[in-house]
Amino acid sequence: MEYQKLENGEKQDKLKFLIKESPKTYVIDASVCIKWFSFENEDDVNIASSLRVQHMNRNIFLVAPDILVYEVTNALAYNPLFNKDKVNMAILSLYEMDIKLVEPYIGILFESSKLHFSQNITIYDSIYIALAKYINAQYITADKKLFEKVKDLGNIILLENYNVF
Repeated sequence: MEYQKLENGEKQDKLKFLIKESPKTYVIDASVCIKWFSFENEDDVNIASSLRVQHMNRNIFLVAPDILVYEVTNALAYNPLFNKDKVNMAILSLYEMDIKLVEPYIGILFESSKLHFSQNITIYDSIYIALAKYINAQYITADKKLFEKVKDLGNIILLENYNVF
């Protein structure tokens, strides 16, 4: 069986075209997005907010695997400062930002599995890194423990080290 035949080539081509035609592209994870909605006890909120503004102004292009929506929603739902209405408003805001959400192509999943075993990280974390590798983008995370485990892979930026321009 040829695994590439399992990929949806049209969607892949469209994704790669969007990225090619866009300004600087970054993959972001839920640890960055949470800072847009939950400001209390969070570091680097200003940097995360700058990423958001840069994306909204089309100076950069933000991409994430579709799991981002579930992770952000779950984190906010378990935050005692959020009720149902606040969570729903955050979800709406997240969708209005027009972050390109990518479904899990088989090539990305294979790379994610490889990273899981080689780096001893969760599939939930490795999917972001695999996507960044797949689209030749840098991955931005605020998760310091994850960053320490995978920083040698080379395409990863810790949010606090992101250069706001």
